[in-house]
This record gives sequence, C-alpha cells and structure tokens, in this order.
Amino acid sequence: MESFHAGTVLKLRGNQGEEMVAKLLVVIHAEEEFDWEQGFNSANNAVNHHQVLIPFMAELIDVGAKITLAMDYPFVDSPGGQEVISHYQPRVDQQVEFAAHLHPWVNPPFVSTQEEASDFESYPCNLSPEIEFEKIRLLTEKIQSVSGMTPVTYLAGRYGIGPLTNQHLRSLGYQVDLSISAYCDFSHQSGPDFSERTNQPFVENAIRHIPHTSSWLSVSRRLEMKVNQFPSWSKRLNHTGLTRFIGKALRLRKYRLSPEGNDLSQLLAITQAQLNIGQEVFVLSFHSPSVVEGRTPYAQTAEDCLNLKTTTRRYIEWFQQELGGEIVLAKDMAMTEA
Repeated sequence: MESFHAGTVLKLRGNQGEEMVAKLLVVIHAEEEFDWEQGFNSANNAVNHHQVLIPFMAELIDVGAKITLAMDYPFVDSPGGQEVISHYQPRVDQQVEFAAHLHPWVNPPFVSTQEEASDFESYPCNLSPEIEFEKIRLLTEKIQSVSGMTPVTYLAGRYGIGPLTNQHLRSLGYQVDLSISAYCDFSHQSGPDFSERTNQPFVENAIRHIPHTSSWLSVSRRLEMKVNQFPSWSKRLNHTGLTRFIGKALRLRKYRLSPEGNDLSQLLAITQAQLNIGQEVFVLSFHSPSVVEGRTPYAQTAEDCLNLKTTTRRYIEWFQQELGGEIVLAKDMAMTEA
C-alpha cells in the first residue's frame, strides 16, 4: 500500500499556536472465541487465548501503554478471562482499566430459547430498552463481582449504541462510551449509521463519547481532508458513476486504526490524516482472540499474529517517541466534576 502522507509528522497546535499533546487509548475488545462466518450463537463462550494475551499485554505496558480492557460476559465468566483479570488487578487504575463490552447474544438475560441470534439481534441498540438495560446491568455486576472494580467505560458490541443507551449508562454510573465507529455505516446489517460522525469526542448526558478511530485516506491530500472534515462528501462520491470513478481513481478508502488487517505504514497514514484536520484523541483497538492464530479472520496464521503484535508495539512506541503523544486510559477522559 502507498505510504500516503505519513512521512512527515504534523504536530497539533491550538488556536494560540501552542503545541497540543495527542492522546491515545489502547482498547482491547476482550471477548470469547467464535467463528465469525457462522453467525452469533449463545453457546460460543470459550476463552482459551488468555495464556498469550497476558504476556502480550505486559509487552505493551513495558513500552509505555495503558490498556483499556473492554470485557464481555463470557470473558469475565470464564476461567481464562478471570486469570487475565487476576493477573492485572494490581495494575488497575494505573496501567489497566477494566471496562464493559456487551455482546448481547452471549450476555444474560436471554429472552429466547433459540441459541442463534440474527444480525438484527446482534446489535444491542435493537433490543427493547428493558432488555438492553438488563444486559448492561448484569454485565456491570459480573465485572464488579469478579474484579472488585466498578466499570465506568462502556463499549457496545458491534458498535451497537442506540438512542436510549446513554440513559442506561448514566443510570448505571458509566462516564465514558467507546461505542461509535467514525465514518462507518452498519445499516445494511440493521445496525447504526455513523457515516457522518467524525472522530471528534463529545459529551452527552455527562458521558464522554470517544469514537473508535477511522479515517478516509487518498492519494489526494485535498480530497482526503475534505471527506474527513465533512463525511457527507463520501456519500456524494458514491452518488453517480462519475463521482464514484473519481473516488476510485484517487484511491479513496476508509481504514480503522487497528493492527488487524493494517501494517504500521497504514496506521501512521491514518493518524497523519486525522492530525491534518486537528484531531487530538485516537483509539487503537483490536480483538483479544486475534493474539492466537485462527481465532479471528484477521489472524489466520502464526505470521499474522506476530505481525499484529509487532505492529501494535511499534505504533505505541511511535506515538510516544516520534509524535510526542500521551497514552491514557478511557476513564481518564471522563467528565471532570464541577
């Protein structure tokens, strides 16, 4: 892939010309292992990658990372997940945060006798308000009982945040939400549409929402900046045959800030594109089963796993040493009480 514009790092500057410090959240979607091609089944609740995840998290911490471990119900309920939790309890609040991650198809209460969940049911925001609340509540209580910590950061599985999720989170004591996926549209799967959302954090009902970082990249700096600042432009480029041709010719494509499917040059290009429009907060994320080969589509071989780990570690080092950025836990971004 082309390196795009990642060769020269642009430093952030505020309105008065002062240099700003970019912030990075390292978010691990800690979850069960399942075949992504076989749909969503409540029986898939195994967690067997903990023996690889524990030392890899230690590697990341050793190079300066702070890790927001967003854990779903099977992860917290499993012996493997509990081993991870126990190992990192001494580092909670300094280098590790235990957060909540809702996969509704494996999280009680179960309202159907069917083990299979549809695409529609896989998004928490499509559940009835009462069931969505109860699933978040029971997940919260499970994390409390196992870890001894009350989670204040939430991540909806499949980025399935809905109109009432914020209200549920607030009533359960949450302060930060990571459920928005910038520039992405899941409506073709009955999911939410974030296609006009940028990576800019915002506050709603006293909860800080920090989108998972994505970016449009193009060989044209002008086009790249335009669609990243004004996401509706990407829809215009799909409106007619001519505009689609222009987008294709200028290699306009959306990328997520993740080592899953991306190499280091791509992660640097994503970061640079967002720095170019003044973005200050970044979320680097991956799924915990990807540390073991064959557990996710992103890491099918031992080489894939090695590349993922190396890319993650090198990006974290680059963010601190070359960009001069700061790595923070999600909870550190919570609203400050007046």
